Amino acid sequence: MNIFLWLKKVNLYKLSNKNIYNDAFFFLKFVLNKDISWIIVNNNYILNFFELNYLNFLLIKRLHGEPLYYLINKCYFYSLSFKIYPDIFIPRKDTEIMVDYAIKLIKKNKYNKVLDLGSGLGSIAISIAKNCPLVKIIGLDINKLAINLAKYNSLKLKINNVFFYESNWFSLFKKDQILFDLIISNPPYLSKLDEEYYINNSDLRFESYFSLISLINGIKDISYIIYNSYFYLCYGGTLIIEHSYNHKTIIQYLFNKRGYKNIYTYKDYNNKYRFTIGNK
Repeated sequence: MNIFLWLKKVNLYKLSNKNIYNDAFFFLKFVLNKDISWIIVNNNYILNFFELNYLNFLLIKRLHGEPLYYLINKCYFYSLSFKIYPDIFIPRKDTEIMVDYAIKLIKKNKYNKVLDLGSGLGSIAISIAKNCPLVKIIGLDINKLAINLAKYNSLKLKINNVFFYESNWFSLFKKDQILFDLIISNPPYLSKLDEEYYINNSDLRFESYFSLISLINGIKDISYIIYNSYFYLCYGGTLIIEHSYNHKTIIQYLFNKRGYKNIYTYKDYNNKYRFTIGNK
């Protein structure tokens, strides 16, 4: 079977997954180690036994809901390519708006030290580090596998100003031991009420439960970060935190209660409230 005929077969599954045809090109690129333009031009290429079986294996897994990025061990964020493994949180496009804001803030205020809480595979910290090469960035995560993956991604992308450590939020530091100009975080913020959605959503159920779900209606981790960040921010420093679109009011209340100033919530690409900022 050649590429053209295999893609024709894939197209029959569009009712099960409307994106499956586009995903198939990523599978071909991954299995054949060729770019998309080569695949399009050489669609008469005969797939060998191994290639065909591997492609069908990936196709079946995708049709059962396994995320594309887990299957090809690669994801994309802020125009960068990151290695990813199953059970590691997949960075979302909407988070790029928060990163874009952070980069502008760093350059405007000449910030020197940045802390990324819950780094995962390192997408936020590395994206900021690449665009702000004079800034020192520390990324923390409780997941040792995620930290090792973040270190790998920073080496692969030749980023030298970001450092990753295993830590349960701030547990690596003592209070007032180190102060940051900016603390940024995309913590778990789905609530237990979203648990059924998590279980039944074909893509989400493959991701780490603890990277998505937080107690106290989804704000336990956020509340902890807002309160404790105050101990690790320089005077005038900024906290940026991503949250659920329907948490704007409670998040602003928590910022205000802790004493932050200039509190504001920004919207994502879907015009939903997505992240809040405040200054110490």
